[in-house]
Amino acid sequence: MFTNIARMRRRIWFVPLVVVSLLAPSAAGAGEVEDAVAATSHSPAQYAATLDLADLAGLAEIGPPPVITGNATVDARIRTIAEARGYRRRPEPNRPLVAVGGNLLQPEAAAGWETLRVAASAAGHTIRILSGYRRVTTQASFLRARLGNWSDASIDRALRTVAAPGYSKHHTGYTIDIRSSTAEGFGFRNSPAYAWLAADDFANAKAHGWIPSYPEGTTQAGPVPEPWEFVWVGATNIICGDYEATAERPFCDIIGSNFAPDIEWLVAEGITNGCRVDRFCPTGLLTRAQAATMMWRMVGSPSTRTGAVDFIDVPAGAYYSVPVRWMVENELTAGTSSSGFSPNRSTTRAEFVTFLWRLAGRPDPLELSPFDDVEPVDFAAVAIAWAAESGITRGTGPRMFSPASTTNRGEASAFLSRFSLVTSPP
Repeated sequence: MFTNIARMRRRIWFVPLVVVSLLAPSAAGAGEVEDAVAATSHSPAQYAATLDLADLAGLAEIGPPPVITGNATVDARIRTIAEARGYRRRPEPNRPLVAVGGNLLQPEAAAGWETLRVAASAAGHTIRILSGYRRVTTQASFLRARLGNWSDASIDRALRTVAAPGYSKHHTGYTIDIRSSTAEGFGFRNSPAYAWLAADDFANAKAHGWIPSYPEGTTQAGPVPEPWEFVWVGATNIICGDYEATAERPFCDIIGSNFAPDIEWLVAEGITNGCRVDRFCPTGLLTRAQAATMMWRMVGSPSTRTGAVDFIDVPAGAYYSVPVRWMVENELTAGTSSSGFSPNRSTTRAEFVTFLWRLAGRPDPLELSPFDDVEPVDFAAVAIAWAAESGITRGTGPRMFSPASTTNRGEASAFLSRFSLVTSPP
């Protein structure tokens, strides 16, 4: 690992690389994911935790608790009893949903439902959705209809089968109630369709990204177990719900990823520990603070001159304050303004490649950029041409680099890993 830029600049070697695409996983990678999903075995508690810890797109921050009855004291009591039963507040969608019959679902859930429905049909079962996304106001009307009075006993009895508004998994757009051609509700548990879904620890459901919301054996999760309710969480979250990290495979969310070797290299080099204990979040957006920190660690976490960071948005005690100071001292960045670095802003692909080009000593490429979406006058044109020429990138598609697109954490790992190769002797 390099300890300073001067040393790095003396060791620029251009090594031809075999670089995988930055797009979708390969067929082999997809097969690896399918095998990993099939190998999972979840307890009821693990199913509950899988949703609670899932990374799901299209969800807003949880806001203030909604009105239930209009009586603030009663509403607070309902929430207290609901949480004692194990209910948790749930986020709502922050993007358009997809119509599936008479129901609305998140796009990923809609796609997962269609493949599940087709697979069930091929196995001889007809299933349909009784309920998908549910508004908070609709949930409130359901609960009020179940409340005989406002006593604790009446509230608890209603909460056995109806979630408090703001606590229903249906609010997310990722949850459905299923019925078959022969049964619905609690009778669904005894139907052939449910037997097919639940066989081998819900293998048929999990193969399409679905898990049971409240399987038999669930305790302190809200309602009594509901065999008809399923939640789409996707393959990665299913794998992560039953995963034990090892030194060789530290992250559950990089299985099948084209970036897995690059990410594992970053961990081995001490450049990152991921976004959670067992997750790297490869599709997560890379902030400028994260970019600075990764690059600083890659060159050995060098010390910097003492003194406050010049940028008003970089606190002296922040994890990224020394990396940012290092970048400024070595002329890798001048910030986003005369007084700001914008540490929480996402890093574009053009910006990240430019940081690396400057770190390499601003070498001159032999040819202009091979990408149609990079003009010679663009600020990153030379850096992008150099990155393409040295094998750090092959773009995002045929003759496309997508310079203004945000760098995700997986792409950044690939850029850094390839950069380490072209700045080291063969």
